[in-house]
Amino acid sequence: MFANISSFFKSITFIDYIFFFSVIFLIILVVSLIYFIKINEEIIETTDKLEDADNLKEIVNNLKATNPKPVSFTPYEKEQEDRAIISYDELLSNTGEYELNYVNEEVKDDVTIKKVDLNNIANQNMQIEINNKEVPLFSLKREEQFLKALKELQKTLN
Repeated sequence: MFANISSFFKSITFIDYIFFFSVIFLIILVVSLIYFIKINEEIIETTDKLEDADNLKEIVNNLKATNPKPVSFTPYEKEQEDRAIISYDELLSNTGEYELNYVNEEVKDDVTIKKVDLNNIANQNMQIEINNKEVPLFSLKREEQFLKALKELQKTLN
């Protein structure tokens, strides 16, 4: 019997050894992969199920009852907030309350030019007006001229 085993190992080449060990390695890999998949399915199933729905409601109620923590600034953010002309809180609180006063208003080439009254810059505006009027930035003729100028510039640069 030992003679047959020894003759068998003598007759196997190096390629046969590589093939044999690679098959063994793949079998071990597949078995371990199946094992890990089974473990993960059990974990996912247990985390998806809620045992006590009342406890969840209590947690939500506690979160609603507690006040949110104030934002903690880094030293750089604190310095920027202190040096700012208007702070973020002031900006949020004053949104839409003020309107600029203009001395006169001119329209030149589809552009409205307004001169601000520096003596009386702003007044309170409690009513926010929404203007849905479309304002074209360029007229079509100007846009075509602009595109031609860009093409000429590109040609001169090449």
